[in-house]
Amino acid sequence: MSAPTRMHQMRRRSIFVAAGVVALIVLLIGGYGAHWAWTGFSDNDTLWDWLQLLLLPIIIAGLPLLLAHGDFMERRVRVLAVCVVVAFVALVVLGYVIPWNWTGFPGNKLWDWLGLILLPLVVASIRLWPEIRRRFAPRHAVAFTALVSALVALVLVGYLRPWTWTGFTGNTLWDWIQLLAVPVLVPTVVVPVAVAYLAAGVEERELEAGVKTAEPEPHPAPTPEPHPAPAPAPTPAPARAAIVAASAGIALVVGGVVGALAFGTDSGTSTSSTAAPPTTAAAAAAGAPCAGSAGTTLIGNGDGHVVRIGQTYYACLTGHKPIVLAKGRKGSAPGYFAVSPSRVAFVNESCTGGPSTCAAQVKVARVSDGRIFNPQTVPGARASALALTPGGGIALMLRDPPKLLLIERGQMRTAAQGSGLDATSLAQAGGTVYWRMNGRTDSAQLGSGASG
Repeated sequence: MSAPTRMHQMRRRSIFVAAGVVALIVLLIGGYGAHWAWTGFSDNDTLWDWLQLLLLPIIIAGLPLLLAHGDFMERRVRVLAVCVVVAFVALVVLGYVIPWNWTGFPGNKLWDWLGLILLPLVVASIRLWPEIRRRFAPRHAVAFTALVSALVALVLVGYLRPWTWTGFTGNTLWDWIQLLAVPVLVPTVVVPVAVAYLAAGVEERELEAGVKTAEPEPHPAPTPEPHPAPAPAPTPAPARAAIVAASAGIALVVGGVVGALAFGTDSGTSTSSTAAPPTTAAAAAAGAPCAGSAGTTLIGNGDGHVVRIGQTYYACLTGHKPIVLAKGRKGSAPGYFAVSPSRVAFVNESCTGGPSTCAAQVKVARVSDGRIFNPQTVPGARASALALTPGGGIALMLRDPPKLLLIERGQMRTAAQGSGLDATSLAQAGGTVYWRMNGRTDSAQLGSGASG
């Protein structure tokens, strides 16, 4: 290929790349800044959403390079990769601890992280599978047994305790099949069997068609016939027995831990106001927080209802699996729930001292995946009512002093305030909210709210 031709191809490629970057910038500005609904960017405005979109393609794009040149990459490239991983882990920790809502990490449980990273990790580790199979030793069997036992214990305790941070509660066997079938079964079982079946007889047919020639077999030099060697000693049974005993011991220890965590009692004192009744705990352990006898129903309509089991709050909407909204703790508890066909809004109030130290935080959970959208915090305020329109618009009524806030397209504005505002008058019908001001009924139309 001549130099002018190469230059022309490079120039054309640069034009396409520049055009793509400009188009992406326009879409980002329009989707996030101008709220172009057709882009869908308003519903995907966190780092978590972009990870769901880009993580797997990045792994797939980098896999051929890793397979071909992984052993020969420069040291600085490997150091850079390690630094990127460490920085990402630090970002995740800070996203939960601070929390940084723009990351989208708060509200995502262990279940969500498994769904995000399991398939990319399996794809990225394909290169290591043949080496692992060749070097699999008894100590690896013990380590594998310990890992599987720990995972099983985590799943059981996540359901039986229940540990809300795992996100296992409410997920059925079908959900586990969806989570594990593609990342685990397909690459480890289905693909090898399919490849072996499809490749059967291919080499023989290639030889018959003349596409491939058979390599001549080397003729080794004659060697003197060796003296018959003594038969090899059989594999000692104690080694195999030790492996079985170690695996059984690990399983027993894990089982004891599971039993203590799942069925043991908490140390210290507890009151009836913070402990769930036995029947409620049993319903939660069975993975049915939305069952008729499970917990206390706080609010409900034709779209669904919200229940409290112990200090955990669940949303139960028609046609969707239960999702965990929040968990109450000392000085902070969710309240004033509102339900629409696809979203649940609630106010989380926290007070560190007197009324002046209270803050009302409005959160919206998308029912399809339980993700929490754009929390809006109102410092020094306490809620008295909440309304949620089908489009996601939110109306929040405050008290002492009365004030009505409307949240639309992620922006919060004041609709009414003052002593003439009736703090108990908030109502909603369709996309319209109503309230009474100085004895008269006022209203406002609300479109998309904090959830996009």
